[in-house]
Amino acid sequence: MESAVSKFVFLNPPGLAEALLFIVLFAVVIYGSLRSTRSLQNAGRRIILTSLHALAFFTVLFILTNPAIKEESYREEKKTLAVIVDGSWSMSLAGGASGGDRIEAARGFFRDNAAFFTRLGQDFNLDYYTFDEALEPATQESIMGQKPSGRHTEIGRLIDGLIERHEKGELDEALLISDGAGSWQTLDGGSDEALKNSGLRISAAGALASDASEDIWIDRINSNEVSFLRYPYSVSAAVKSGGPAGMRIPASLYEGDKLISIKEVYIDPRTKEGEAEFEINPITLGRKIYTVSVPVLSGELVPENNRKSFYTDVIINKIRVLHVAGSPSWDVRFLRKALKRNPNIDLVSFFILRDPSDLVFATENELSLIPFPVNEIFGNELPTFDVVIFQNFNFQPYGIFGFHLRSVRDYVMNDGGAFLMIGGNKSFDSGNYGTTPISEILPVELDYMARTHTDTISGESFRPKLTAAGKNHPIMRIITGKDENEKQWNDMPELEGFNMVEGLNPDAVPLLVSPDGEPILAVAKAGSGKAATFLSDSSWRWNFIYGSEGDVSPLYEKFWNRLFLWFVNDPELKDVRVETDKAVYSPGEDAEIAIWDLSGDGENHTKTQLTMPDGTTAYIEPEMDSRQRLRARIKLSQPGVYRITAGPGDGGADFSGSETSEAFFIVEPPGDELRGITSNLELLKYIAGATGGRYISTRDNPEGLNIENARKKTITGYKTVLLWDNPFFLLLILGLLFSEWSLRRRWGLK
Repeated sequence: MESAVSKFVFLNPPGLAEALLFIVLFAVVIYGSLRSTRSLQNAGRRIILTSLHALAFFTVLFILTNPAIKEESYREEKKTLAVIVDGSWSMSLAGGASGGDRIEAARGFFRDNAAFFTRLGQDFNLDYYTFDEALEPATQESIMGQKPSGRHTEIGRLIDGLIERHEKGELDEALLISDGAGSWQTLDGGSDEALKNSGLRISAAGALASDASEDIWIDRINSNEVSFLRYPYSVSAAVKSGGPAGMRIPASLYEGDKLISIKEVYIDPRTKEGEAEFEINPITLGRKIYTVSVPVLSGELVPENNRKSFYTDVIINKIRVLHVAGSPSWDVRFLRKALKRNPNIDLVSFFILRDPSDLVFATENELSLIPFPVNEIFGNELPTFDVVIFQNFNFQPYGIFGFHLRSVRDYVMNDGGAFLMIGGNKSFDSGNYGTTPISEILPVELDYMARTHTDTISGESFRPKLTAAGKNHPIMRIITGKDENEKQWNDMPELEGFNMVEGLNPDAVPLLVSPDGEPILAVAKAGSGKAATFLSDSSWRWNFIYGSEGDVSPLYEKFWNRLFLWFVNDPELKDVRVETDKAVYSPGEDAEIAIWDLSGDGENHTKTQLTMPDGTTAYIEPEMDSRQRLRARIKLSQPGVYRITAGPGDGGADFSGSETSEAFFIVEPPGDELRGITSNLELLKYIAGATGGRYISTRDNPEGLNIENARKKTITGYKTVLLWDNPFFLLLILGLLFSEWSLRRRWGLK
């Protein structure tokens, strides 16, 4: 609606200096008038003449200020009201003890007060926005369906932007719906005054009933992103409190679902912070995911920040091998040579050159190079090795007792170590291992009764055969291509003799057998470790025939090296490998999955499975990106630890075999939104109070915000009529001066 209004104005209002000058001149005029009329006895006449002088002065002054009538035309229009909803991740947290998250409280505010917002839309130009790091246009419909995922709550930047828009005339009023989980970093004295003097009225609605200040959270974890196999390293977890302090709480370290350690954390009353120190000793290669958690205390609204996961990529420095051989032989010689040639193996060897029962004619000191360090090897030094080999070794004559062998058993079962027994006339039943703790970890079953060599060793020559499992097992892949590899094993030289055993343990996997099905090479998982048995002492024949003089056969060397890679779970051993582009993602991000199929035929023979944090699984169908690589993209939403498992897909995949490969990654909320005080209603109350607005909860009646309909006037034009440019003022001045002159003459003055 167009309207007009007229008002009287001065186009040249005097400044301070001019006003002072006019006052001085007026005083001079009055003084001169009084002085010139002092001879008059009649006081009334003196007043009349002085008044005429003053009126003439003021008339001239009035003309000098340029008086005018200004007529302004303006248009009345709606004000612009911005409704701004917090879109940061913290809005997905609980809004109260009764349940329900904060964004749902904001949505309920719109649903329950639809009539109020309809009226606002009629009275104002209503604009909807969401904000986290920046202000983004939105609609009420998008707010009702969009999941909050912003990484930071930049309330300070938001307020500065609103003030700037208000100064440009783009915004008149604002309604902020948030949990306040952010600090106004620029809220110093100057910014405080700018907020109060901005003229922008900001109302606020808190998206939770009360501040979640009584909270304890894991603030940070100091860990190594890369660690070495069997090298312990320290991890520290900082625990902070927004409320309770001066107490001790337990902090637990998990690998997956397995509890590793519990430490006590003392929350200092002054700093409201404590720290837990853990030690981790990785026993397998690959990416390991660990989680630190503290208990959820009574009254805590945010249990999500009571646990935090982290990762370390475990790599191998060197495979440390303890090799104990019972006597010199071709088998010992060539195996030791193959191991020493591998730069990734750190070999410690002990050779028994004679038995204590041997008839000798010299003192012990003259015959022994070094004493056999039994207690050292099977004591503190044992956990420092990755693989222990007993090659044709009889433990009984050397002061090795049951508790020493139980240390080896525990090293495998509990510490994740690996054990290999190689055949000969001092191994397996020939070495009376059936009654020792070693029998508990071997893939083969031994006899509990002592037996003669003729009952435990077969002297026949034979060509070992690959089993069905051996044809596909990564240890046996010494040549690329399944058919070529199988043919090579069929053409391998015969072996001479093998140790006979009672059979295989239920969990054992036979890879090589004799023509009659007797196990030759068998592997098994034993607790958290691995064990293998090679029940012959003539594998040296594979090297002797296929290797050149004084050298090691590539096939012989590759076989043993692949066995040791299997012991330490080296990913390089597998034909199927899984990689992710990152180890840690935020909710809403996409994970890039790369699957390498190194089987060599360029066809997709893999099946891939995704395991979510809640334990549910789903199949993934990656697409071929190149001859050996497949790619997939996964949308991530649920925080927690994910696992990608890939394996051969022909005939179905159970994702539990030795040929499967897996990769772990973490999805965690933005740290700034979860690690710390996750709400600040006092900040919202302050902003509302400083700008003349009001604060309510989203559970309250929005009429309490007192947002009134007031039209905004926009000037469309104006017209100015000058008053001094008029003969009336000239005649008025002349009349005043003439009247003063006439009266002075009549009353006898000059």
